[in-house]
Order: sequence, then structure tokens, then C-alpha cells
Amino acid sequence: MPACRAFAPLLMLCLALAGCTGTLASSSPGGDGGDAPDAESRDAEPRADGAPIGPTDAGDAVDTGVLPETDGGGPPPPPPPPPPPPTEDMGAPPVDMGPPPAVDMGAPPTTFPTYETVFSRRPAANGRDTTVEDRLVQLIDAAVPGSRIRVALYTFTRTGPADALGRAAARGVDVKIILDGGADGAGSEVGTLRTGLGSGNVRLCDAPGTACVGSGIMHHKTFLFSALADGSTNVVAQASHNLTANQLQMHNNAIIVRGDATLFAAYERTWNDLFADVEIPDYYRLMDGDLATRVYFFPRPGGGDTTVSILDNVTCDGTARIRVAMAFFTDARLEVAQALARRARAGCDVQVIAGDAEIPLGGSVETALTGAGVRLFKYPDRSGWGLHSKYMLIDAGYAGSAAHRRLVFTGSHNWTGPALSINDETMLRVEDGGVFDAYLADWNHVRLESARP
Repeated sequence: MPACRAFAPLLMLCLALAGCTGTLASSSPGGDGGDAPDAESRDAEPRADGAPIGPTDAGDAVDTGVLPETDGGGPPPPPPPPPPPPTEDMGAPPVDMGPPPAVDMGAPPTTFPTYETVFSRRPAANGRDTTVEDRLVQLIDAAVPGSRIRVALYTFTRTGPADALGRAAARGVDVKIILDGGADGAGSEVGTLRTGLGSGNVRLCDAPGTACVGSGIMHHKTFLFSALADGSTNVVAQASHNLTANQLQMHNNAIIVRGDATLFAAYERTWNDLFADVEIPDYYRLMDGDLATRVYFFPRPGGGDTTVSILDNVTCDGTARIRVAMAFFTDARLEVAQALARRARAGCDVQVIAGDAEIPLGGSVETALTGAGVRLFKYPDRSGWGLHSKYMLIDAGYAGSAAHRRLVFTGSHNWTGPALSINDETMLRVEDGGVFDAYLADWNHVRLESARP
């Protein structure tokens, strides 16, 4: 092409003789135009503003470095190559859709404590206190459909809790209950429970006597909840409380432990053994939970006393203390009194509140305690009120520890002979400062009430 411009007079001759026009109109390999860009791919290439780049909208001009034709005689230069694709597919400009739609997750989960303590307190007018019963009903009402409730209880005469269990079953909770074999007497709610839960879900023990695995009584006070509406799971409620009217004028306690799967499994495994109603005379076993918990199950007929072993693990110093609130403490457990006396002589501050009404305090127990300097507070009938809790608090070196440990032992286990050797019983240990403080505050309340007429 430059040669043609240099010899303009010969242009026409060149065109006619050399076929120069045809050469320019054709494309050849290695030519400066190359293949025309694919229109489809070019039109489809999005711009940054989201509009397609069409044949007449190629974006900014591309500097090819080639001078354009000035005489207009040749064909137009090939179109510039399309711009490189953007590094990020912007697509269409964003449309303001507002915030993303909310996903209905139900009510936000409620924060719940790992441990919760509940106590009944004697009011000034000596009326009933339903605090423990009310809390148990609240837990029953919070069980979610598809979850499990398992109850093991000595006796049951209260309509409100029976109705709550029936409501739970009606909304799809799997509810089963074990009662002592003598729990179907006057005023019993066994009929209500059978109607609400189904007869097959209510078990009265008789293997033998009125126990489930022992040969005495089935004395558990256990409530298990696999899942509650607050999001908590593996919930164990260990109480000292039967669901009867007279319990509403007794000092009782309950501790609720959430989220301890191993503890829950231990309780449920024992519950299943009780429900089978097959005698296992020596059922003594213990299990550590995932948290600072340990549970003991009885009867233990083969010798040895768990409470004595616990007390013998205590190291006494100038600040070590032991506090006891025990509904029944008989001479059949004199060894426990002697173990407490040993701790007192070793320098521990030992103080005991003992029930002295339905089952009197053992005379030999009293002598052993007071002879060693243990402070003893008897709780006789006080204007219709009495003591039904069964707990021991230890704030001392324990099991070889140099530092003090703060331990709470509570449950259904009285300090009587049958509770150790033939009854179905439970004792739970929890090591937690807050739990200890709550029980110590209750102990101080009970001590004061023991002296009030």
C-alpha cells in the first residue's frame, strides 16, 4: 500500500494490472486485520456498568499504533479487538433489595445456668411453700414435643404436677414414671397418671416389697428432661421432695443440672433398671459426670458405708467446715456419727441439723456427736413444719487436695439403715462454689427455723 501512494500517477495502472484492489480486499494469514471478532461473543461481553457492548459501543477507543487510511480508497480498517474481559463479573448493577429476609428461628434461646438450686422456706405464718413443686411443674411444662421425661418418685398425691405430666404427654412428650409399690393408696394420683400417660407408662414397683431393684422401698426423687424449650438438654433435677401435700410444710431442696450428658445417661440407665422392676440386691454404683458431678446409686448391702468413706476423705485445718441437714439420722448409721466426731476432733468445724419428729434422732448418734464437740440442732415439729432435706456440705481439703474443695452431697438418701442397704436411693455430689453458697444459705435458714416455735 505505501508503494501505491508513492506512485500516484501509476495508481490506476497498478490497480488494473496488478490486481491491487483484490489483494487489499482479501485477508491473508499474518495480515494486520486478522479474523473479525465474533460478534456474538463481543455483544455478550458485559461492561462494568452492566450494559452489553454492541457493534457501535465498543467502549474507549483502542490505540492500535496503525495510522488510519486518509484517502478513503481502501476498505475500512478492521474493528479494534474487543476489550479484555473484566477481572470480576459485575453483572447488572445491584438492586437495593433491602435487608435479607429474616429466617424464622423461633424465639431466641434463653440463657440458662448449668446449675440451679431451689429450696422451700418456712414462711412467717407457717403456711405452705410450693416453691420446689412449682419449679418442677415449670420444667415439665417446658419439655418440648418429641423429648423424654422420666420420673422416679416415692409417692405422688398432688393434682397439679399430675396434670402437668398429662399435658406434656398430650403435646407429644414421651413421659414415663416409676413409683414405689405402695404409692397407690388413699389420695394417690396414680389413676390420673395412668389416664394421662397410659397405663404402660406408669410403673409401681414390687421386686420384692415395694422397691424396684432393692427389697425395701423405691425412694428416688428424680426428674429427667432430655430437652426443654429454653434450649437446654440432658437436664437432671435431683430433689429431696415427694409430690405430696405434707411436703409443702417441710424444708426441701432440689438441684437442677443442665448439659451434663454423662450424668444424664447414668441417671437414665438406672431409671431403666428401676422400670424393669427386677431385683438387684446389690445395686451400689457411682458415676462421674462431664461436669464436677458424681452420682451414687443404692442399695449397698455388702458392707461399707459411702458417707463414712466421704468423711474420712476430709482433711481438717483451722478453716475446714462440715454442715449437715439430715431429715432422718438413726442409730443404724452410728458409724456416720462417729466419722463426723473424728472430723470434729481433727479440727473441722462440724455442725449438724437433724430431724427429730417422724423418725426421732438416734440416741447413740446424739451422744457420739455432742461428745466430740459437734454442734447439734434438732428440728422437731415446729408449728406443722419439719425437715425433709438430706444434704451435707464440705469446705475442706478433700481426697488429698491441699486446697479446700466445696462439695455438696444431696438427694434422697437419709442416714438410716434401710437407705444404705435395701432401699432404691440416689445421692448426687456437685462441686461448685455457687451451689455450695446457695446450700449454705439454706442451711443457715433451716438452723434458725429449727429454734422457732
